[in-house]
Amino acid sequence: MIFPAADRVLAGLGRTYVRLLMAVVDGCVRFSRVVLLFFLVALVASVYYVVGHFAINTDTSDALSRDLPFQQREAAYKKAFPQDRDSIVVVLQGQNRSTTDGAVDRLQAWLRSHPETFPQVYVPGGGSFFQRNGLLYLPTAKVEEFAKRITDAQPLIARLSADPGIGGLSKLLTEAIDHELSGGSSLSGLTKVYDALNDAIVANLQNKPYTVSWAELMGGSLNDLGPRKRFVVVEPRMNFHALEPAAAAIQRLQAGLKSLHLDPEHGVQVGITGSAVLDAEQLQTVSHGAAYSLILTLILEILLVSIALRSARLVTAVFVSLISGIAFTTAWALFFIGPFNLISVAFAILFVGLGVDFGIQLCMRYREELFNGAPHREAMERVTRGIGGALTLAAVAAALSFFAFVPTTYAGIVDLGLVSGASMLIALILTLTMVPAILTVWPISSQSLRRVTYPHFQKVPTLARHPIHRYAYWVLTGVALLALAAIPAALRVSFDFNPLHMIDQKAEGVRVFESLLADPDTAPYRIEVLRPNIASAVETARQLDKLPTVARTVTIDSYIPKDQQAKLAILQNLQILVPPFSLLMPATLTPPDDSKSLADLQKLQGKLQELIARRTAVSAGSAPPSAELLAAQRLSASLARFLPVARKDPARLQSLQESALGTLPSELKKLGEALMASPVTLNTLPEDLRERYLDARGQARVEVFPKENLVSNRKMLDFVRSVQRVVPDAVGTPVMLIEGGEAVLSAFRQATFTALIGIALLLLVSLRRYRDVLLVMLPLMLAALFTVATMSLLGLSFNLGNIIVLPLLIGLGVAFAIYLVLRWRSGVDVAHLLQTSTPMAVFFSGLTTLSAFGSLAVSSDPGMASLGKALSLALAMVLLSILLILPALLLIFTHSPQEEGMAADEGS
Repeated sequence: MIFPAADRVLAGLGRTYVRLLMAVVDGCVRFSRVVLLFFLVALVASVYYVVGHFAINTDTSDALSRDLPFQQREAAYKKAFPQDRDSIVVVLQGQNRSTTDGAVDRLQAWLRSHPETFPQVYVPGGGSFFQRNGLLYLPTAKVEEFAKRITDAQPLIARLSADPGIGGLSKLLTEAIDHELSGGSSLSGLTKVYDALNDAIVANLQNKPYTVSWAELMGGSLNDLGPRKRFVVVEPRMNFHALEPAAAAIQRLQAGLKSLHLDPEHGVQVGITGSAVLDAEQLQTVSHGAAYSLILTLILEILLVSIALRSARLVTAVFVSLISGIAFTTAWALFFIGPFNLISVAFAILFVGLGVDFGIQLCMRYREELFNGAPHREAMERVTRGIGGALTLAAVAAALSFFAFVPTTYAGIVDLGLVSGASMLIALILTLTMVPAILTVWPISSQSLRRVTYPHFQKVPTLARHPIHRYAYWVLTGVALLALAAIPAALRVSFDFNPLHMIDQKAEGVRVFESLLADPDTAPYRIEVLRPNIASAVETARQLDKLPTVARTVTIDSYIPKDQQAKLAILQNLQILVPPFSLLMPATLTPPDDSKSLADLQKLQGKLQELIARRTAVSAGSAPPSAELLAAQRLSASLARFLPVARKDPARLQSLQESALGTLPSELKKLGEALMASPVTLNTLPEDLRERYLDARGQARVEVFPKENLVSNRKMLDFVRSVQRVVPDAVGTPVMLIEGGEAVLSAFRQATFTALIGIALLLLVSLRRYRDVLLVMLPLMLAALFTVATMSLLGLSFNLGNIIVLPLLIGLGVAFAIYLVLRWRSGVDVAHLLQTSTPMAVFFSGLTTLSAFGSLAVSSDPGMASLGKALSLALAMVLLSILLILPALLLIFTHSPQEEGMAADEGS
């Protein structure tokens, strides 16, 4: 006995509470029609309120408390540089740089024409500034190499400027071959031109898109100014009152890409990712998975409750109260808390899984009393006296396990705790009022009653043929050994803090995102450092560049090219040598003269055959064929196939000219702009670029790129910790994931201990005996240990979705244990306790709850599936502990005369 002085008072309060419950239930029986009318009016009003006020806030930025230090640093950074929040990143890659650049330009123009959907558009490395000054960002040796190649390509460019078109290109190549056949030197770069024209002809014959990159043919290094893969960063208009805030913007973007023919069929690979896209994909799979899981849960629960209760009227009473409870809880939450968030809306599935327990317990006990001969009103009185206190304790314990979320720093889970905790109390009230009223108006039939014989457990071999009291010591010895073996496994369980692993890995956004993560130059997981000025940012970048985990750092100073004077001198000399061909070349090519162009191509093919024959005769097998000879052979063969087709379909010539020479005018224009580079200073940098690295107060940003692929949690942790040792105030997505994951883990440790302490105090006050509290809590601690150990052995980790398992395990397990302990305390010994309706009700309550959690486990959403698997495993461990370990403990530590007598009989 815990409080000897207060024991009588507490016992009296308990008896008074039970008498109050009996009066309430009896009143609901006597005035059942009035009670049902009241609930009907309340239900209609609740549904009306829900329909008019239901809303979900899908903004995840407030998931963690703003008071956390890393959250405050992140907020300060985003205030200075808000551009990257909720972005869409479009990744484009064409067959060559020219195709990619053209695709980027078209998409950028289209996006800027729709500012109502895409307020901000940013193209890294794009725009006139980089077109004009891009060569200055190359090493000096590369600029010199570029100048040499442009000088070598001058004859080719000059001839094509004078006679653009497929015919002019054919004449140029024919003359080059003639020159070589007459003993002259071969034209520089001829092999690449052969191959480019050959590829264009082959693509034409195969009806595939292709564009010759004249940037590569003319200078090569123009193509080195950046990778073929280009990015367009878009800030979409978000609607946080919709379930998928970025859905409208993403759909419009996809329609735009289709209208611009930016797809693989037209030679451009396009991927869409970014935080807005990843969130949208997760929301989509969560919503679809939740709907599927809810439907599957209801079907399974109806089936299981029907098997347990064997009466349509009992089943109807349970599910009417369940559905009413969802409506009342939803209305209460909207009125007192406001819109749901993405976490709190999950209360519905939890309520279906947990709330049905109270109805099963009441109805099975009610059926037992009817079977024992009590009339309806007396049966309800016995049920209330026998189980009313247990239902209350179970509901309060479950509510406490949810309310334990409220004082944590995980703001996103606080609403779930409030809503789900209140839902448990609402479910209790409905079970003790609405269910008795329904069963009074629509009483269970005598025929239905005769279909079930008690005790149920006669049909369960492990409990009837092999009762616990025969093997209690063996059971507890085995459990103790298993617990010792489980400790090392439990200590190895991991926590996966990366939300990327909770999204469907087949989704486009995830696939594109992970491909970017694999490249240090494009890694979207970057650390950011905010510094008071540029000098401080440069010094910080210098320190971070020395770290083995850092690939490179970028500041505003990184965009000021080094050795500008030497590079500018090279380009100025090149301007003297290279005439302004871009002024001679028309903006667009004129359609080819079919007959003349065909004749030029035919002549080119003839000259190629002559060249091939001459080169083959000279080598006479003494040396392997040169690259130019092989290229000439390929081009000759392709022309032989193309010419007959082009004669029948002259449109092929126009198509070939577009493929082979369509980009030449624009490339010549870009070349002319690139030769006009001017000194780059901080003030001459583009405004949108400066805004991304320097705010209005002069604060400077340092971008830190990882060397390793941060799809690995261990590598992300190493990257973040190494940077934090140099700059403790670092922010950015990797820091948020690491620090946020630790904050969430800490929050749930706090919630678990809060639930333990709160429920333990509740049990101390209610049961008033240390022994009884220990008997309730010990099986739960073992269930928790076995759950964690089994997760570790199965390779399941805790994550941001399933970490609520442990607090829920405590609340749910206590509820089940209370039913057995209070039934035992009423005077039923353990051997007979297992043959009453109470363990059967616990068993079926567990099965129905398991069906709810199991339906989550088969969800298409990885996060929801992980929650379902963890909850199902935890519940299975709870049921085993309550139905196996708890009876053994009750028997060994609290022998009763009946059990001792039974044991003596068995011994004789």
